[in-house]
Parts: sequence; C-alpha cells; structure tokens
Amino acid sequence: MEVIAPAYEAHQEEGEVSLMITKHCLRFSYNLCPKQAKGVKGVMGQVRADPMILKSGDETYTLKFECRPCEMHVMGKMKKHILKSPPPSEIPASAPITFFKQRP
Repeated sequence: MEVIAPAYEAHQEEGEVSLMITKHCLRFSYNLCPKQAKGVKGVMGQVRADPMILKSGDETYTLKFECRPCEMHVMGKMKKHILKSPPPSEIPASAPITFFKQRP
C-alpha cells in the first residue's frame, strides 16, 4: 500500500499544487524539447527542461516538465476563497437526485 498526497478538493494543500497533467507539452510545441534535441549536433546537452511561467490575467501558473513520461504539469496556488469554503464532501445535498427510466 502506498500513501499518496490528499486531493486538491480536500483543501489541505496551501502551496503550489498540480492543477493539471497533460501530454501536450509547450516545450515540444516551441521546439525546446530535450528529448528531440538529443541527436542534434551543437544543441545536444544545452536544452534543459527548466520550468516556465504561464500568465493569464492576474493568475500565474508554473509549468513543470517531466520528460521521461513526456508530461507537463500545470502548477498553481489554491485561491483564498476556495480555501475558506468547505470541501465538497462536507456540503449537504440540497435535494435527492431522481433518476428516470425514460425521458420525462
């Protein structure tokens, strides 16, 4: 058995957490992929997978790269208003969900 970190929705993470893991890599899109530069003369060993910063309005995200499995992690901090709200597991359901056999 392996103990893993709590989920983002559990509101136990205060620092930067991985918001999304994607196979679409910006380093590959911009021809900055260390895996692709291995065979190129003059470039080999110079391209490193350093983190990048992505800004969208007031939000700042850190992009961290795991080149072996070819993944890009979008890292960000939890917003304060989300941290103050109760986790979804503690919010009572307002009404029971009714499932129909056929469309009403």
